[in-house]
Amino acid sequence: MKILLVEDNQLKREKVKEFIQKKWNFEVHEALSYNSAIAQARKCKFDFIVLDMSMPTFDRTINDMGGRFRTFGGKEIATKLKKFGILPPFVVVTGYSEFKDDSGKLDLVQVGDLLGRIGGEFKGIIPFESSNAGWQEALTTVIEESKID
Repeated sequence: MKILLVEDNQLKREKVKEFIQKKWNFEVHEALSYNSAIAQARKCKFDFIVLDMSMPTFDRTINDMGGRFRTFGGKEIATKLKKFGILPPFVVVTGYSEFKDDSGKLDLVQVGDLLGRIGGEFKGIIPFESSNAGWQEALTTVIEESKID
């Protein structure tokens, strides 16, 4: 099974990847930004995507902060992949309880409503706290309910 993990935070990315590989031994590919996620999804067919919501446009380097920050980058990725006809089931795993942009702020319920409009591929939002294993239980439920082998 191929999973695309889109996460710019190294600690969170490592924890999620380690959990997935330990629990299911799935093949996990990583993307650190909006552009790298789109490129990987167009290049390789994934069975499931674990998305962060907020991320830079490009992968960060020592000399570059990754371009424009995308508050709703995860939603933008899902929307674009849906348009291309290559959106597999996906879940959002986020450390934020609300998201702010120029139009105001949205809580997790409101963001979930927006993502739900994309279609049945959206499997939910999971709050992430590195010191709490609740996200692992929630991710297990989502993946198992999505019938991913």
